[in-house]
Amino acid sequence: MSPRWEDLNARARGLATHLAPRTALQELAETPDLMTLAHGCAALGLIAAEPEDVTAVSLELAVRRGAARNLGVIVRWLGPRAPWLRIVLEEEDRRSLHALLRGAAAGVAAELRLAGLIPTPSLPERLLEELARQTRVRDLAALLVIWNHPYGSPLLVEAGAETPDLFRLECALNQTFARRASAGSRQGGRELRDWVEEAIDLENLRGALVLASGEQEVSIAAAFLPGGRRISLEQFSAAAHSGDPQRAVPLLAPCFEDSTAQLIRRHATRHSALDNAILAHRLDRLRDRARRDPLGPAPLLWYLLRLRAQAVRLRFLIWSKAISLPAPLRRERLEEVA
Repeated sequence: MSPRWEDLNARARGLATHLAPRTALQELAETPDLMTLAHGCAALGLIAAEPEDVTAVSLELAVRRGAARNLGVIVRWLGPRAPWLRIVLEEEDRRSLHALLRGAAAGVAAELRLAGLIPTPSLPERLLEELARQTRVRDLAALLVIWNHPYGSPLLVEAGAETPDLFRLECALNQTFARRASAGSRQGGRELRDWVEEAIDLENLRGALVLASGEQEVSIAAAFLPGGRRISLEQFSAAAHSGDPQRAVPLLAPCFEDSTAQLIRRHATRHSALDNAILAHRLDRLRDRARRDPLGPAPLLWYLLRLRAQAVRLRFLIWSKAISLPAPLRRERLEEVA
């Protein structure tokens, strides 16, 4: 029997009224400083209250807690659907762990590693902050093991090397996600299986483009994620061995529908731009699905993805103010952020 989603969709629609529309974010981009930005975020309900001492770090924390509070409303209503929605929340966890691993490997300040992350039940704020304080990748993985987090052991295996390879760590993270998400989505209905398959296909797209650049060396078996629908192992291998992302594009773009293929051709050599463009495209598609099937999980999934996109935009606005990015550049780059 397929799960029912009407009550969760109702909660998601209610919470979505508190998301900031793009026009409001554009107005926030025009604010002259962090203090005024904090006023605007509070007025829009994006934060519960303005920090006493407004800094980029304190405002980022307030935004992170606001997103966690809204996500917590959804989590409290999951009930027996929790195993199926866990796979969606784990995609958020995977995103957070990617950022924390990169931050630890690069020696980035702890507060910067947390920028744009959304706490979840399995990666609450306290654990995110502890992970961000770890100075070594191995310590980060070990802390996850202590917390009995499912991604801890696979990461610890790769982190045990004298000089841990960041790409191999990310591959281990992705392999764990793909395995758990594919298993968890089997009983959740077609829409959730589509979500997981799409997430895996997009990660295989990114992995093939990275390998095609020649900057990383890892076996195809370690990098390729089973469970997707569009990119086969053979297509992935051919693209990864092409020697150049531009030569990989003709091998990968036809695997997707025309609209996604166009984004791949346009942004293949700029990974962050491709990520933002695909996130915006996923939002558009989920909005259409939510209209066509209001009783399925699409309205809920659309809200969760919008919450992530808002976190990305607010992170950009906060830190662009912190570094005094000129207003014209701020406006231009906000349009590029999903």
